[in-house]
Amino acid sequence: MDSTPSLDSLRGEIDEIDSKIHDLLMRRTQVSRTIANAKPKGPTSFRLAREMQVLRRLVARHAGPLPRAVLVRLWREILADSLSQQGPFAVAAYSAEPGSSLTGLARDHFGVLTPVLERGSAVRVINAVVEGECSIGLLPPPASDAPDAWWRYLARSGEKVPRIIGYLPFAPAAAPSGADQTALVIGLVDAEPSGADHSFLVLEAGSELSRSAARSLVEKADLPVHDTVLWDSPSEGYLLLVEVADFVGRDDPRLKRLQENNGERIQHCWLIGGYPLPFAEADLVDPRVAAKERERS
Repeated sequence: MDSTPSLDSLRGEIDEIDSKIHDLLMRRTQVSRTIANAKPKGPTSFRLAREMQVLRRLVARHAGPLPRAVLVRLWREILADSLSQQGPFAVAAYSAEPGSSLTGLARDHFGVLTPVLERGSAVRVINAVVEGECSIGLLPPPASDAPDAWWRYLARSGEKVPRIIGYLPFAPAAAPSGADQTALVIGLVDAEPSGADHSFLVLEAGSELSRSAARSLVEKADLPVHDTVLWDSPSEGYLLLVEVADFVGRDDPRLKRLQENNGERIQHCWLIGGYPLPFAEADLVDPRVAAKERERS
């Protein structure tokens, strides 16, 4: 007798699984709302490092034919809903010219129901966050040939100074369809460690300081340099953005060491945030599939 399940029985099993998934999703939403109600009233809590920790754990334990990229996509929608349960949440997205808008990236990560306000300059995005118009802002990653070094506006102290807290997209497959965009996320909170992070420092030099010289000074303080960007202005002097391949917190002793060792060269050092490292394509490939591809090649 053929013991192969019939199509009707398999479809019935799928229906049963769908109902269980649905029940769990509804239960998860209720728990998220309970957590939100238990927290002190205030701005919506936004923790990209925590989100990345959740996704990394799921990707590490994942098995079976469901692609890891699909798993990340599914959970991003679930996490976006959890965020919406906490209270009002909006995003300011840089949109200076056609083709530069980060709105699609914002909607892709935070869900279609999240209000996204387009702003025509980096300063307007920063102001939207400072003034509480939006919870977070999306800005293009720094580049040496950028016409305006928006990161220099973060090189200040105070409660109302935004900090870099994330990098989007979390995964290559999570980018908006047809787009090859990336963004840094800013908010009025400190960056948190996720276990694999980069950080940003802004150095103010008393005199002209090359990118190679800045790298040498920073690395002598045991801060591994990933990249540097220079801003040279007659009115603002020499500012260097240094991306460090590690998490750096406010009380990191390496910051004090950097300042003490290079007081004459570096007049001031600001920690302006950091971000959890996103997934690489290789992180989302099933190891067995990758092994087979290597055998074929």
